[in-house]
Amino acid sequence: MDEPIRIVVDTGERRSAVYRVLADLPDLALATARLPVGDYLLGGDLAVERKTGDDFAASIADRRLFAQVAALKEAYPRPIILIEGAWPPTRSRMHPNALRGALSYLVAIEGLSVLHANDAEESALLLVQLARHAQRGLKAAPAVVAKRQASGLGERQERTVAALPEVGPTLARLLLAHFGSPAAVFAAAEDALRAVPGIGPARAAAIRRTLDTVYAPHHPEPPEGPPPVGWLVPPAPDDSGRRSSRG
Repeated sequence: MDEPIRIVVDTGERRSAVYRVLADLPDLALATARLPVGDYLLGGDLAVERKTGDDFAASIADRRLFAQVAALKEAYPRPIILIEGAWPPTRSRMHPNALRGALSYLVAIEGLSVLHANDAEESALLLVQLARHAQRGLKAAPAVVAKRQASGLGERQERTVAALPEVGPTLARLLLAHFGSPAAVFAAAEDALRAVPGIGPARAAAIRRTLDTVYAPHHPEPPEGPPPVGWLVPPAPDDSGRRSSRG
């Protein structure tokens, strides 16, 4: 039986209608943590920043959006902006050309994915579908993607820890900050791993199982036929042009 789909939610989203919908869904494991940027971690390096349409327009006007985009790209290889609610925004007086220009900038210049949902329930179901694809995939061999070389020892350490199951860059930084070194992370017992925000029992067990199990070479079988109709194949990671700031 497959493990539950796991989603890490920023503590600031716990009062949202999206969180309430997620909490009522079966076979879903929710964890909360104070994320440095973004609202939802879905596994597979996918991170989502959720905005209402009105907040999206306001963040363009005060230029908050561009600082947030820089922080998202610094923290996550595959950031997503999820715009929720009426589009174009009903309360904003911003010209439609400015809204379209911002969307075009995010996709064509910054390389982000931008999604839209009509309401909180649709947002929640879309998050679960994204998490399901990120964590369970299509049972096909992944494409080989060239990665940017790490710029220093710290980034190499982060990438080493991020390679653990369902960890990724943000949790890797949290683990390194908590334990101090990759060696200490790898040596940590399950109960010690669970002390880090975002590392629940299932993830801690998966990490220990990966590190402790005797290696056996894996020979993936070729996929049988095309993917099922309607399944979204996630885009390749874009690690270029990262900048560091917190929006």
